Amino acid sequence: MAEAMLKLIDGPDKPALQWALSYPERETVHFKLDSDAIDVRVHRMDEPADGFTFTLHGVVVSGSHKGKPFSAVYSVENRAGSITLGAA
Repeated sequence: MAEAMLKLIDGPDKPALQWALSYPERETVHFKLDSDAIDVRVHRMDEPADGFTFTLHGVVVSGSHKGKPFSAVYSVENRAGSITLGAA
């Protein structure tokens, strides 16, 4: 069951996401939220046909949500999306 949904207002480009996916044990990605920020490790990244919008899955590694699994929908075109905490 999802614990919270947060709005992503800025984040990484596609190469940074791919790098984090390739090296999850050492690389994280940083997303800005409305009034905070969050760092995550990406364990899986699904890329639909458009090449700009991704579904991400992983674990939060910073802040009050540290250790929680997440799923996110994120667009590298407008650097925005949403992250659902507690959903892997």
